[in-house]
Amino acid sequence: MARRVRPASPESEPVPSLFRGVVGAMLEPMRQAYGQFCPVALSSELLAERWTLLVVRELLAGARRFNDIRRGVPRISPTLLKNRLLNLEHAGVVTRARGDTLRGPDYQLTIAGEELRPVIVAIGQWGQRWARDIRPGDLDPGWLIWGMHRRLHTEVMPPGRTVIEIEFIDAPKQRRFWLVHLAGRVDVCLKDPGFESTVRVVTRVRVLAEVWRGLRVLRDEMRAGRLQVQGNTDARRAFAGWLRLSVFAPIKRAR
Repeated sequence: MARRVRPASPESEPVPSLFRGVVGAMLEPMRQAYGQFCPVALSSELLAERWTLLVVRELLAGARRFNDIRRGVPRISPTLLKNRLLNLEHAGVVTRARGDTLRGPDYQLTIAGEELRPVIVAIGQWGQRWARDIRPGDLDPGWLIWGMHRRLHTEVMPPGRTVIEIEFIDAPKQRRFWLVHLAGRVDVCLKDPGFESTVRVVTRVRVLAEVWRGLRVLRDEMRAGRLQVQGNTDARRAFAGWLRLSVFAPIKRAR
């Protein structure tokens, strides 16, 4: 089975409870204080820090390890991600347990963290309707593939191994990715895993990104040739059913 490729990053050991008060005192001055007792202001001191909501989004999506979280927020530095996780831990949103020595700590949302789920959903729904249009700088093919791998409809995929090869003809660096499904598990590969591709998708980053966001219709893009799906007839016909779109895709843009 192809192994998931993860960015390397150093890991810190869990902070002993004896020192958590000291760590909290060190982190507190770094936060933006609004000088109001309003719950919105107090919540914003933690959640409105840059990257924090995206880190919470990844935890809600099922990420538990440092590298998995970073795959979902690839532009954050390892040091800053550790800082954000420590802030969330100090605030009681995240707990950190010692994991195995190879993969590092295991991060879990607390009850307070789980209560952020409808908040994140509401923000995403608002963004789907009202946020600005996608700009070229937003089109990160690696993040797109990472989001897609969590949404594949594995229950309807054929038994055995299924390999979806995706090539972005306009990507500046990494142009080819592989999604490898076996027994309900989906791995993301940045190098050829050595298995024959079940289907091969050739398109531009924006086309697939806007299909996944629900801004374009997959079959329309396939008919127009802007998204080509290569493979045997059965696999090509089934591909649309394998690809579940973003959870926000059903929401229509307001403008």
